[in-house]
Amino acid sequence: MHHVITDMTNKKFVSKLPNYTFTSILFRFVFVSLTALLSLYLIWSALRQGNEVPALRDYIITIIAFNVLSELNIVLDIMLERILPIPQFIRYRPKVQIFLSLILVVVVHQVSMLFFDFDTQAHKHAIYIVIATGLVFVTLMSSSLLIIRLMDKWYFMQKQVDKMKQEKLKNDYNVLQDQLNPHFLFNNLSVLKSLIIYDNEKAVNFTQNFTDVYRYVLRSKDLRTVSLEDELEFIRSYVNLHQERLGKGLDVKIEIDPEALKKKIPPLALQLLVENAIKHNIVTRTLPLHIDIIANKNQIIVRNNIQPKQGSYSTETGLKNLVNRYNMLNGDKVRITNDEEKFEVCAPLIDEDEQITKMI
Repeated sequence: MHHVITDMTNKKFVSKLPNYTFTSILFRFVFVSLTALLSLYLIWSALRQGNEVPALRDYIITIIAFNVLSELNIVLDIMLERILPIPQFIRYRPKVQIFLSLILVVVVHQVSMLFFDFDTQAHKHAIYIVIATGLVFVTLMSSSLLIIRLMDKWYFMQKQVDKMKQEKLKNDYNVLQDQLNPHFLFNNLSVLKSLIIYDNEKAVNFTQNFTDVYRYVLRSKDLRTVSLEDELEFIRSYVNLHQERLGKGLDVKIEIDPEALKKKIPPLALQLLVENAIKHNIVTRTLPLHIDIIANKNQIIVRNNIQPKQGSYSTETGLKNLVNRYNMLNGDKVRITNDEEKFEVCAPLIDEDEQITKMI
């Protein structure tokens, strides 16, 4: 999953500043008070004449005014969140909150001016500008609560959307996985039916082998990937199952790079490809079906000669299933080649420690 906000510790700290915990209140008081002092000092320095300096009373009133406005903006934000919660009222909330914040600025400004003791008219004008400018700054700072709340809600919604996407992908993948079991069972029961009619002894051997093979199918049905080593052990048993029926008409060669054995593939991927080749091609002693299973450390290739059965029809459901499962696992592509002489499927091998990027 992509990280939308990388520094979660800082984000959580900032989002908790409006809370009424001791740490939050202390931080706000210190920060707002320093802002008040700095505002008064800088603006007074720019406007003063001679050596006049603000009195201690001026600093105290300014600090109180700034902090009162800061806390009023927090209360306003909490109240509006109950009345006009985000994101339901995202179109109106910013306008209402900014408008009411400016009203608070005017009210606090006018009230605070009543407590100052002005020596001269110039002193009054200076204090008036200091308080007005500073309170607007504090309002903008406090209004950032709205931005913080928007970020919190957006981040929460993003997490929920990502979680739903992950759940949907997992469910979709499980649906694809479940398609294989009845598909596998139906095809092999059809083979068993034919053997019962024409060769009872082979039917018994087929049933015994089929039981062992189907045990692997059931064991792997809840796994997203299996090791190539396990899949190859299964496919050898599966090939033996069909050779009970097809004899020398089925020729399967397996060449595997030892480095590839610990790599991962979707369960029953090889079975699907071998079954696909047997199902759609003529398999006899005079026209043998040659299937090559070749793996290097990066990919596995299943290739067979083409000698199509008359009237053979394919919906390509099995191949689509394999392509979709790879796409859900890590987005890798399965390459399919059909040149009328050979049919080849090349599938990537997944590293043992590779993350399933689309599902995690």
